[in-house]
Parts: sequence; C-alpha cells; structure tokens
Amino acid sequence: MAHDALWRAQNYKCCYCESREQSKRNDVEHFRPKARADRRPGSNETHGYWWLTWTWENLLFACRNCNQAPAKLDKFPLAEGSEALREGDVPPGAERPLLIDPATQSGIEHIQFVQTSLGTVSKTGRWYPRPRHGSRWGAMTIKACMLDRPDLLDLYGQRVEQYVRPMVEDIRVAMRTGTGADVQRLWSRTLIRLLNPAQEYIGLSYDALDQLIPATLRRKHQLDLRLP
Repeated sequence: MAHDALWRAQNYKCCYCESREQSKRNDVEHFRPKARADRRPGSNETHGYWWLTWTWENLLFACRNCNQAPAKLDKFPLAEGSEALREGDVPPGAERPLLIDPATQSGIEHIQFVQTSLGTVSKTGRWYPRPRHGSRWGAMTIKACMLDRPDLLDLYGQRVEQYVRPMVEDIRVAMRTGTGADVQRLWSRTLIRLLNPAQEYIGLSYDALDQLIPATLRRKHQLDLRLP
C-alpha cells in the first residue's frame, strides 16, 4: 500500500514539518496537485497534474495540518516565466517550482530556525523558521505549508528545551572541566542522536546547535557541524 510505504520511507514523519505522525488519518500528498493547481506568481494556469496521480516520484506522506487548507492543498507556486506542464509531460519540463521538494531537496539548505527573544538566544525565546540566505524556496514553503503556525512553534520550543539544550549543557560542562576527547565524544553522540534521519525536526536541531554552541566555540574545540 503506497500510503504505508511512504510513511515508512519517510521515517514516520510528515515530509514538510518533520513531525512524527501516525499513518492512519494522514495524507498521501501529491507534490504536484492532482485536481487543481494554484501556480501563482509564475502562471495563471490552474489545471491539475492528474496524469501524475500515481507516479511514485510525485507522492509524499504529509500531515493534514501541512497538506490541507488553509495550508498547502492545491498550492504549487512557480517562478515567473515558467511554463506549466501539459497532459503527459514529464516533470520538470519548463517548470521552476518554488516549493521545496522533500524527496529531492534538503530543507536545511533553504530554511533556517532562528530563536527570537529581545535579540538574544535564551530559554524564553521561540524558534521561528525563516528563509536561509533569503531563499525564495524556503520562503514559499514556509508560507504554503504554514510551517510557522502556533502549534508548531510550541513543538519546536519543546523539542529544543527537552532534547537539544540538555545535550548542549553537557557539552559546555565538558568544555570547562573535561578533556578534548570528552568534548569530541559528547559532540559526536549529540550529532548522532539529533541529526539522524529517524529524528523529528532535524533542521531545527541543526540550527539550535549552531546557535547555542556558536562557530567560534566550535572552532576552539575542533567541533564540526555539517549539513546532514
């Protein structure tokens, strides 16, 4: 069954928000909408991609909060000057989608999580998704899937406080009192625990580590933080 196969292939997570979801009552998402497509700002064509309905490359597993109205639903924004595919055309053709395709693109390259609290990184701040380096794909995906909706902001904060920050505190203690080997060992363990594909909110964890243990401190202790 495609539904359960997608769910397992995506490590039981929504392709857009990275929340762990149960298979039932959630959606098989068509990256290119099957019945109708809102392609603005690049095109006013509204026909759907019905001929791609059961094409594996067009299928994803998504939670209803990301996939249904008022979130993505039939949104498929194209860049200006794109030509919408016609019946039988094979993607991408002359289309230039402005949504991140989770099956082929890294969300981390286009979306950055930033903690805001009076300009400081503190326990009281909230973590917001923002376009990384002004990425238009990041901006469009955040908007279309409502990745900054209030319930997700709560989950982002909970994730950082319950999982990321305790590991960061252990690393900081090791930096003050332990050996270089202790720091390296804790750092490697933290990366494995937070950034492996089975974990929720990998992008958030990556950016939280980047901000809570800044680059100057990582360089001092020879800690490498690469995009997973």
